[in-house]
Amino acid sequence: MIRINKNKYPSFEGLRIGKGSHVSTQAIIEQPENIYIGDNVQIKPGVVLRPETGFIYIGNNVVINHYTCIHGKGGIEIGDWCIIAPNCGLYAQNHSYDSLDMPITKQPNTGNGITLMGDNWVGANAVILDGVTLGKGTIIGAGSVVTRSFPMAKVIAGNPARVIKDRLPSDQWDFYKEERCSAKLTPKEFFTYINQRATFASKYVYKEDVVLDVGCGEGYIANILRDKCKKIIGFDYSQEALEKAKQMYSLECHHMSCTNLEFKPQAFDKVICFEVIEHLTVLQAKKTISEIYRVLKQGGYLIGSTPIRTTPFSAPLTYAHIYEYSEYELGNLLKIFQDVVIQGNFFVAKKI
Repeated sequence: MIRINKNKYPSFEGLRIGKGSHVSTQAIIEQPENIYIGDNVQIKPGVVLRPETGFIYIGNNVVINHYTCIHGKGGIEIGDWCIIAPNCGLYAQNHSYDSLDMPITKQPNTGNGITLMGDNWVGANAVILDGVTLGKGTIIGAGSVVTRSFPMAKVIAGNPARVIKDRLPSDQWDFYKEERCSAKLTPKEFFTYINQRATFASKYVYKEDVVLDVGCGEGYIANILRDKCKKIIGFDYSQEALEKAKQMYSLECHHMSCTNLEFKPQAFDKVICFEVIEHLTVLQAKKTISEIYRVLKQGGYLIGSTPIRTTPFSAPLTYAHIYEYSEYELGNLLKIFQDVVIQGNFFVAKKI
């Protein structure tokens, strides 16, 4: 039913309402052809779903309560098991206001998108603005205004929202719940596998290369590779992780979402993406691969790894993993590249 078109956004074949879902007759739905509603979803009276030429994708087991307004110009994805309280606003759009010679309403209206990655609770009267990615399990306090992205398992609140609590202990590291490697907390036995990623990347990274590290986290792998290339730049949607990367390794790194890279086309010779795509929704992963392709130079390489699912379907290995790919699915995800090699959990894709 859903597919990705050349503009990186889903294309729908009419409004799809999944099994066991209920949409109130008092909800307001515009452009139903650009809306996908999963299974066991509850949409209460007064909810407004307005794609505005973008899309609204609602996963399974989601509750959207009374009078919440969702504008999807840049695309909105609401992951499985999300709860959105009454009177919330999700606005994946921004009015331009550069000119004083034209009314603002006549100037371009653009959007980068909003993603709730799943198991999120959005408190009453909260507002989420364009460009925000909310990590799995993160909670937004009532009345908050969310202006930037936050990683998984946080409690955020305020205007603008900030982290007020961690749902995971800050002094422990649990393989089944963590989203990233911690240079100080991850047990030593895991670094055997982490170092294998750096070793694999080293085969393809040369002294003259400018390299982008997707989801760099605390910068452990980027720090290993920095002496093997001309320059390496990292980014992550976790401000907390980036602060540690700067403090420990003095790395150049940026706070941004992998679905909307703030870099010019063909800016990088190589892009590394280790253990990232399994932490993304399928739509996020497709948009991310498209963005990586855009910022890679002709002849450049995407180098990465992800757990490979060996059964037709199985639940993700950890809470932090949203979707794990089979080898066939991974090849299909990377098909925008002209030359793809998958070696176990590792992959290399060349832009020809």
